[in-house]
Amino acid sequence: MQLAKIENKAPKISELVMQAILNAINEGKIKLDEDLLPERELAATLGVGRSSLRESLAILEFLGIIELRGNRKVVVKDPAYIQKAISLLQLSQQTELLDDFLEYRRIIEVAIVRLACDRATMEDLLKLEYYVNKLAQDPTDALADCDFHTALANSSHNALLAASIELVNSMIMDLRIRFFAISDYHQKTLESHKAIFEAVKAQNKTLAEKEMIKHLKNIGNFSAVTD
Repeated sequence: MQLAKIENKAPKISELVMQAILNAINEGKIKLDEDLLPERELAATLGVGRSSLRESLAILEFLGIIELRGNRKVVVKDPAYIQKAISLLQLSQQTELLDDFLEYRRIIEVAIVRLACDRATMEDLLKLEYYVNKLAQDPTDALADCDFHTALANSSHNALLAASIELVNSMIMDLRIRFFAISDYHQKTLESHKAIFEAVKAQNKTLAEKEMIKHLKNIGNFSAVTD
């Protein structure tokens, strides 16, 4: 198995990891039905942290590119399928598709927040509260913003919804970083996250849906500033 070490690690490490693995499969450096290296060895080979690697592997598993077989992760898709996955990742570089991303989020995250109201456990609520507080402590922490939405998706306890949000989050991480440079974006995002969290905690689906729609509308308003 041959993999090139990742040199440029900002801002989307997970996407770079996915791209490196996809390229290696597409170029025949990782063969169909070949086991990936153990996580520790694979992370060292790529020169990234294991948390970023795990995030990327989870997304590749969701995309059906790798399959978990016991303790092994096996490549199960051929280069033709890989090309489709690479094209999906490259969507994140097309700024004209921002409206499509927002429309997608309006559809899927409203469904997620309603499910979270019914299914969120105490552990889920503690994670959501943690990321709300983390964002409050650092006005530049775009990752805390991302992690809140990932935690919310996990609170839906729907594996497909959670994995798809994780993928979208990695695709638009650079956009989030640009948003955090805009005046008032942090404060409005923090207020929205608090409101969404409190609605989920209260199991108020109507209010949670309303706050999520308001949050995504604010993002759409700010997007004009980044154009």
